[in-house]
Amino acid sequence: MQNDNVVPLRPPEEKKDQKPPEGGTLFQGIACEAPPCPAWLSKEAKKHYRFLCAELKKAGLIAKIDQGALAILCTSYARMKEAEEKLQERGTEYQKTPSGYMQLAPEAVQWERHSSKYEKLAKQFGVTVRARQNFKVDNPDQGELEI
Repeated sequence: MQNDNVVPLRPPEEKKDQKPPEGGTLFQGIACEAPPCPAWLSKEAKKHYRFLCAELKKAGLIAKIDQGALAILCTSYARMKEAEEKLQERGTEYQKTPSGYMQLAPEAVQWERHSSKYEKLAKQFGVTVRARQNFKVDNPDQGELEI
């Protein structure tokens, strides 16, 4: 029995003549270009977004399709920083409940949540030392070693 609603998946056609943008490179067949910074990001997230885009572009590890994931990464960074600043004002990561029980302050919970999210996404972008060990990035500035 054939179902007309099911469309078989076909592998994407390879573009053998695909060229990188002028002055750019290709990474996994996709042009290395920094995606535009989303207008809705906070000021701190935008600052981190631009910093990461510049560094990832130098390494040839960013494409326009990374915009959403990079926005999440930078939002997590901004919220983690905000939580850290509040924790520094508070002086401790604990608070006392009305019954006298000590528990994590909301800022400490926020810091944990966003630092965990940041760490997971940072690995995907090669932003951690360990993640970069898994990437093979050619350094065009390095030149050839002649022996």
